[in-house]
Amino acid sequence: MAAPAKRIDGIDFWRGFALLTIFIDHVPENVFQHVTQKNFGFSDAAELFVFLSGVSVALAYGTRFFDGETVGAVRAVLRRAFTIYWVQILISLLIIAIFVSAAALWKENDLLEDADVVVSNPLQTTAAILALLHQLENANILPLYIALLLMTPLLLALARRDDRLMLAASAGIYLAARAFSLNLPTWPVEGTWLFNPIAWQLIFAIGIFAGRRLKRGGIAYDARLFAACLAVVAIAAVVRTDAFGYASGLWQDVRDVLDCGKTDLGLARLVHFLALAYIVYYSGLTGLMRRTRAFLPLCLIGRYGLPVFATGTVLSAMTELVETRSEALSHQVAFGAAIVVGGILIHYLVARGLAAWRDKSRAQQSMLNRAHTLQMASPLSLRKSAIVLWSGTSRPLSHICPSRKSYPRVAVMQSGQDWCDDDRPRSLDVSS
Repeated sequence: MAAPAKRIDGIDFWRGFALLTIFIDHVPENVFQHVTQKNFGFSDAAELFVFLSGVSVALAYGTRFFDGETVGAVRAVLRRAFTIYWVQILISLLIIAIFVSAAALWKENDLLEDADVVVSNPLQTTAAILALLHQLENANILPLYIALLLMTPLLLALARRDDRLMLAASAGIYLAARAFSLNLPTWPVEGTWLFNPIAWQLIFAIGIFAGRRLKRGGIAYDARLFAACLAVVAIAAVVRTDAFGYASGLWQDVRDVLDCGKTDLGLARLVHFLALAYIVYYSGLTGLMRRTRAFLPLCLIGRYGLPVFATGTVLSAMTELVETRSEALSHQVAFGAAIVVGGILIHYLVARGLAAWRDKSRAQQSMLNRAHTLQMASPLSLRKSAIVLWSGTSRPLSHICPSRKSYPRVAVMQSGQDWCDDDRPRSLDVSS
């Protein structure tokens, strides 16, 4: 059986960075939104999240898949997809309940903008939510992830033949989706998925390709490619910021020409993200961030990405409610900043709590394993005895009937009944 892949802290760090960036971008009207990735280029944290998901899939399941454990690897992928599915359903129902409750409490029907379809036809819309055909605003990236995980066995099967074959097939599907406007529909509200999985699978497949390369020692460096990536990122920053304020309207004029659409993973977004990722990988930025105090907290957040993302999604929905009641505040900017800071702190506390719970569970399991190992190492006669020294026994000490002799130190239990020698000592040393 293949050994589990060792975690790469750099992946956890950038996943944590992506999760916090997504949360900041989803919180309405806050000053931190002006300094996130989307303000300085064509891509944003969504590309980073999906790319790292592909890398993680290659590291977590690819090894087992390529080492002959195909069935086990596919089963693990499907189990992960089902876990994300019920988290998505839970998030959606919880957000709807929050908005409906707030609308009833404050007598403001405008708050039902995201939930009005559910209120008007609850059975139909609930069925659509269960089928992932109705997705709430800011709660639509997990359905994309589920769809990508369902595609994973096919991508891994192609990668087993040749990584380049996988990329070629993925690129062909992407081009077909763009050329023929292929996307999954929404229902009962007419439309399509905000994140088109038929197009976004390309960046996921590129992530799998990169993860495979990490297992083999890394991605090759090319000075000319690095220089080209620097040029792409620099040009994108100039365009996106209107030449840093010196060419008003530049971005507005160019965005209609460039292919920057988010739904179908515009080509400009894809090229910009890949260039940025290549620069980050070879610039040593991850190593530099490893020396800062923010590195370990972000690693922790990234390590527990799914529950942290669920927390952030619900928090961002709650901030929309808070924002509707904050008009009377005299310091709205400070209030919005406080919400973001508090939300980030909650993200960290959730991850910290999950880490503590996991460490406690591992410690308990380790104790049980040591006790089991000690029991198996004991003589056969003792293993058949009533084990009061092992963890998990249901027999109280009052049931122990030891002998005066030095060798029978434990009571014997057979066929569900306790019996003991007639000669009994008055005490039992349970420390031995």
